[in-house]
Amino acid sequence: MVEKRFFAVFVLVLGLSVSAAMAADGARLSGSLEAFKVVVTDEGVEDFLPADNARPKDVIEYRLTYTNTGKDPVQNIFIMDPIPRGTELVHPSATEPGAGRVEFSIDGGKTYQVWPILIVEKTEDGTEKVIQATPDMVTHVRWVITNTFQPEEAVTVSYRTVVK
Repeated sequence: MVEKRFFAVFVLVLGLSVSAAMAADGARLSGSLEAFKVVVTDEGVEDFLPADNARPKDVIEYRLTYTNTGKDPVQNIFIMDPIPRGTELVHPSATEPGAGRVEFSIDGGKTYQVWPILIVEKTEDGTEKVIQATPDMVTHVRWVITNTFQPEEAVTVSYRTVVK
């Protein structure tokens, strides 16, 4: 059951990722998303297997690659990806772009902040205290990339989740 549900979520994530980045610059970007199950060999080396099935506690790495398919340079792009349902962000695992920053959303992609994300929590006695959000609260990852991409130039970003 987990395997089928995870695969369906993976397909949904791919569609959302490509649309979000392409809309950022007039459809001059072409994108792809790959998912790999991260396993550690007996020698302690990470190996990446196809993520065609997943079980609880498996770590999945998502790699998003976008290429400038236009004739002009592209600058100031946003790459956004929702955290798939049934998984939780492994923090810190989102790669930092060469020029720019990585941001996180805990409200379904409405707002984004760099880590740490601070939130206000009400205590039992009605007072408020500021606490740091936890990785399980993250719903989306966004990369703000400020350098210029020439035609045919590509950028790859990644993050990891753990299956619940």
